[in-house]
Amino acid sequence: RGIIRDYMQFFSWVEARRLYAIGLPIFVAQMAQTGMAFVDTALAGQYSAEHMAAVAVAGSVWQPVALLGIGCLLSLSPLSAQAVGSGQPDRAAHLLRQGLWLTLGLSLVLMSFFYTVSWQMESFGLAPHLAAISGGFLRAMLWGLPGFLLFVNQRGFLEGFARTRPAMIIGVLGLVINVPFNYVFIYGKLGMPELGGVGCGVASAVSFWFMALCMFLHLRFSRQYASMRPLFRPLWRGPERFDGVLVLRVLRIGLPGALALFFEVALFALSAILLAPLGTVMVAGHQIALNFGALVFMVPLSISMTATIRVGACLGAAQVDRAKLVARTALSLSVIFALCIALLTVLLRRQIVGIYTEDAAVAALAAHLLLFGAAYQVLDGLQATGIGILRGHNDTRIISVICFMAYALIGLPLGYVLGRTDLLTPALGAVGFWIAYIVALGFGAVCYLLRLRYLYALPAQSLLTRVRR
Repeated sequence: RGIIRDYMQFFSWVEARRLYAIGLPIFVAQMAQTGMAFVDTALAGQYSAEHMAAVAVAGSVWQPVALLGIGCLLSLSPLSAQAVGSGQPDRAAHLLRQGLWLTLGLSLVLMSFFYTVSWQMESFGLAPHLAAISGGFLRAMLWGLPGFLLFVNQRGFLEGFARTRPAMIIGVLGLVINVPFNYVFIYGKLGMPELGGVGCGVASAVSFWFMALCMFLHLRFSRQYASMRPLFRPLWRGPERFDGVLVLRVLRIGLPGALALFFEVALFALSAILLAPLGTVMVAGHQIALNFGALVFMVPLSISMTATIRVGACLGAAQVDRAKLVARTALSLSVIFALCIALLTVLLRRQIVGIYTEDAAVAALAAHLLLFGAAYQVLDGLQATGIGILRGHNDTRIISVICFMAYALIGLPLGYVLGRTDLLTPALGAVGFWIAYIVALGFGAVCYLLRLRYLYALPAQSLLTRVRR
């Protein structure tokens, strides 16, 4: 009983229920977004293993760079939550409008980057015909990037009010239309050209703009936001002009977290590129395991995003002790769910792989790699939730430092040494990179927990001062 009583100081059923109420729609929305990548990979794989490999390499370029832009906007969620928690909802609307300027700037920079890289895919070790597919996929996807950034911007405003259900519904609708559009553009139905893997990019771009438009219409016609006019007060009049100071603050808080996302995803993405010279089977098996790993990562990511909202709201209301309780409850939930995911992955790995491919060699490799994916679930859950809590504190600079050390200095070099060289062991191929994932995620999890321990040892007023800077 004494142990249980001590533990309950670190876990609150009330907060667990709040995290569930806010987090379940976030989870469904994130699953829907990841489901688009799942659909792309699965349908491209059904079309041909070569097209799936080409889409995999292009996705390895797309995902980390796109997340760099998305990550800059994720600071809107805790900032909006802090504004709402402090009784200033109009401030959240102002953040949304200024986020539109940031969305425009990020879109121009990232679209230019993707267009340039799309013509250089042979430099990643791809054969010319695979490079053409990968480049076409990127050129199709880049037109959907502004739409997705606009969706993220509007979603951050709603999350500040702990209203996550609209994004869930719209995300599911985006996935629903993505499936038939994939089929039409990949196989050339309804009079459309047969694009193969490139059709996956076209379908995703259409879905991104559909989601942005749906969110736009929700904010436009929802009565509960009418008094704030979150999107429609003219930007060129009065205090709603371009607020450079606020935009720079959003970037100052968001960019370190964006770099953290970039470093983390780059480790996973570059591994697919570094494995490309080892053949289609190696790349395809590795991509299947990565794709499923991204799918189940939506659980800790949803807990992380929910913790950001709740911690931000508590700190906005100057409830430091409550914020600590939310953080500890979120960390506990992340461990519980991680253990469940690991067990199910081990037991069902062959059935999971069967969804993606019927190729025996690819399936055998992917099923083996899923065992390594199961091994890092708890570490991944702790590090993801730790990042979300720190984001709720606006303490993002340390996140980028830890991620750089974990993934750029430890994970990627170790993965290359184990996977592509004989320096430590005979070259392990994809297995070497998955061992490096475990080491990198473990290092990150320990560092984030130590950072939280440091923050929560500070006096309450000092902690609030840090948040408001």
